[in-house]
Amino acid sequence: MRRFLLLSIGIMALAAASIFFITRDSGPTHPVLRSADLPRLIPTRLFFADPDAKWDYVASSNGKLVAFRRASLLGRRVAVQEVESGQIIGELPADIQFMRWHPSRPLLRFIHEGHDWEVDPETPERRNWRRTSPVKLSGGWFKNEIATDAETRVLTWGKGSARSPGHMWLVSQDGREAEQIAKGTEKTRYWVFDENHKPDLRMDSLDPATERLMRKTPDGWKQLVDVSLNDTFEPVSRVASDGSVIARSSRGRDKVALVRFDTRDGDEDVLHASRDTDVALVTSLSAKAVPDVLRLSPISQERVALTDRGQVFLDVLAEFPQPISLGATAPTASGRFVTQAISAQNTPWQHLLIDLEKGSYKLLSEDSLRRYSHAMVQSRPVRFQARDGVEIPAVLTLPKGLSGPVPFVVHVHGGPAQHISLGYATDVQFLVNRGYGSLSVNFRGSTGFGKQFQAAGFRAFGRAMQDDITDAAHWLIDEGLADAGALAVMGESYGGYAAALAMTRDPGLFAAGIAQWPMLDVEFQSKHYPRSWTNSMDSWWRYFGRIKFGEDLEQMRKHSPVNRVAQIHGPMMVLAGERDQITAVQQVRDFEERVVEAGKDVEFHYFPHAGHGTNHWRDRLRHARLLEDFLAKHLGGRTGGFELAEWA
Repeated sequence: MRRFLLLSIGIMALAAASIFFITRDSGPTHPVLRSADLPRLIPTRLFFADPDAKWDYVASSNGKLVAFRRASLLGRRVAVQEVESGQIIGELPADIQFMRWHPSRPLLRFIHEGHDWEVDPETPERRNWRRTSPVKLSGGWFKNEIATDAETRVLTWGKGSARSPGHMWLVSQDGREAEQIAKGTEKTRYWVFDENHKPDLRMDSLDPATERLMRKTPDGWKQLVDVSLNDTFEPVSRVASDGSVIARSSRGRDKVALVRFDTRDGDEDVLHASRDTDVALVTSLSAKAVPDVLRLSPISQERVALTDRGQVFLDVLAEFPQPISLGATAPTASGRFVTQAISAQNTPWQHLLIDLEKGSYKLLSEDSLRRYSHAMVQSRPVRFQARDGVEIPAVLTLPKGLSGPVPFVVHVHGGPAQHISLGYATDVQFLVNRGYGSLSVNFRGSTGFGKQFQAAGFRAFGRAMQDDITDAAHWLIDEGLADAGALAVMGESYGGYAAALAMTRDPGLFAAGIAQWPMLDVEFQSKHYPRSWTNSMDSWWRYFGRIKFGEDLEQMRKHSPVNRVAQIHGPMMVLAGERDQITAVQQVRDFEERVVEAGKDVEFHYFPHAGHGTNHWRDRLRHARLLEDFLAKHLGGRTGGFELAEWA
């Protein structure tokens, strides 16, 4: 009986595993794609439901152990592995957060169900977890750093009660002692500390459109400078002994630069700046939040080392094919090691453990997709001229080995106060592998290209901002890149709004449109915004105006897809998460009701467990399958066809 039971379990496990590896592919119907020698079609599940995926690596201080998230046929888990042997020594629940290690002992720390915990990964059972939550902060807390030695108290934002404002505390690592070191108010946004945990700067919200930077003096907090909503000011270091702090700032200039800010008088010295774009991300390679590497632009992979540690890091990256995209970075408490996800030449992720002392690295893992690296393509930045002469930056990705006009997808990012960066993007590689070109447009109003470019989008939704999407499509056709009869427009959130709106204007330009988690009614969104937006609605009003002003309300109604259903001139697909807390699903249901009444060709798909986008692999796989089938039907590309993994 026991042997029969084991045999049955084995057969069932084998059948379950086979689900992930059986698929039925469909070839292209577009004439250019049919006659081309296309790379092998990559299974949809490997892009969005890889059963062997690994990510979010965090190393112990001595670099001997790593914790990481992993997928499997039995569900997601957090695994702990010996680096040298590769042996898994323990597993923990997938929903633990803020993983980090004890600064000197092999103990994993994390947050789970609202509490902080510490555990030996070799005995990971729940009964062995030791709670280390800050006892005094019963009203809520958030850790701002990780401990760099066993005795260091940890900088923590927290509340003594749910109704009190948040203050800054130094909390012992066992959570039992907490000393208040900076007192906040309802208007306090953040503090900047020196190396000795003394608060030197405090940012307060003066009014919805202005923030006030205060400096600590012997006589208390004094006004230093005011920062407009339209300016960027982002400290990226602690306050140095000379009273300076490194920051990303656009105060007094159009573009964001990396500056040295003087906390005594508010003066700035520019350290690095770009003529055409804002300086982009800063990477810190130690737990002390020292900026070590600067990315010079959101649409380039050019980086500069700001420290010796940063130069060692860049020297290690130079050993890989260029250019390099960077994913998650996690330094150790000791500062010697850092785990880093990289994509070399737009190939899928590799996960490295870099030894900054020796200037060497060890490969921890690489995505299953890497066996298809030969089919991946490199994206490149481009610029085109809009109808009024404004230069619009974009990221272009072309299918491998194709010439002549091909089916194309114009992608519109969300926000709208966001931007598309140059780098590896799974969804783009997925579309390109199916035979489509991709153009991701940083329309006016996008961030990353200066205050003037962003301000050009204020109150321009449905008009100049939307014209940029139309002009992007015309540019693709004029350049001979896109087949004029096989263009689609696609976007998420605000991008979903722009995609839906595009299908109600410029008849004959787009053959199809895909709106994902979209805003479809600007008036509705302005009235029923998420609670988290309450203190930042001025950012929204800059773009869309205010309901209380009659002219603004008129424009909201005029340029909302929900009010333009009669003008829909081509097939559309709308995807919605029923738990969406950003763009409420009610907007989609209202839109669907009017579409049905008008008899328009629009298909709707709802995800019962999804919010503002898909997260679980089942939803992500279904999402991708819907995209490729819809595009294959209307643009003629390839599709992975039905996969048995969809039944899993």
